[in-house]
Amino acid sequence: MKFFNRKPKAHLDEFCRNFYDDQILPPSIKGLEGLNVDSIYFDTVRQSVIEADSSFVSVEPQLFAAEMTVLRFEVFGIAWLHEVGDKLAAAQSEFTKRYLEEHRKLDIWESIEPYNQAVARSSTLGLKPDTASGRGHIAFVDSMRMQMFGKWNEQGFDPECVARAANRLATEEAWKKSLTPGYLMLTLCDRLSCDLNEEGQFRLVATIVGLYNGARGLLKEVKIES
Repeated sequence: MKFFNRKPKAHLDEFCRNFYDDQILPPSIKGLEGLNVDSIYFDTVRQSVIEADSSFVSVEPQLFAAEMTVLRFEVFGIAWLHEVGDKLAAAQSEFTKRYLEEHRKLDIWESIEPYNQAVARSSTLGLKPDTASGRGHIAFVDSMRMQMFGKWNEQGFDPECVARAANRLATEEAWKKSLTPGYLMLTLCDRLSCDLNEEGQFRLVATIVGLYNGARGLLKEVKIES
């Protein structure tokens, strides 16, 4: 008889801290202060977008890398919810705020807000509030978010962190339809003050989806515990 391999267990704090340290805020390459693997990667992405739309050259590399770092935290939060479920969503959100505070990067936490709002809006994108089905689904999403907000708030989590987690609920279908990645891309372009052509937008969306898939792939390999 063959035994199924069980996933190794990982505590929430440990997994998130390792992911943030290694994937989002990695240390500089030794001897090349200010340069890390991520900055090289995002410069490659920037050059790819420039190939599609030359106007993107006006976006400074440092600004693009900084904004993508902000975006990555929100993308990770979405991947976490979709893979781990809502049980630990508020805890993950609160750990993120605490982690950034420890690293004196609460400016990143504040900058995540527009992306989080875009995620929330994407879940009902295309629904018509003047139809019964549209109103029904919008009401369902609003009710679910309010219910979970109340539940997490009663458990003692930071209300701001709870709101961030609640905004990601009911986005699974929107993500599959590329609505959420598209909204994130548009928010990124707005913050970078750029107006890209269709191909340039497509390449940014592909990058966002790739970051999501990478995070979710790592989460699939373990069983997260609180």
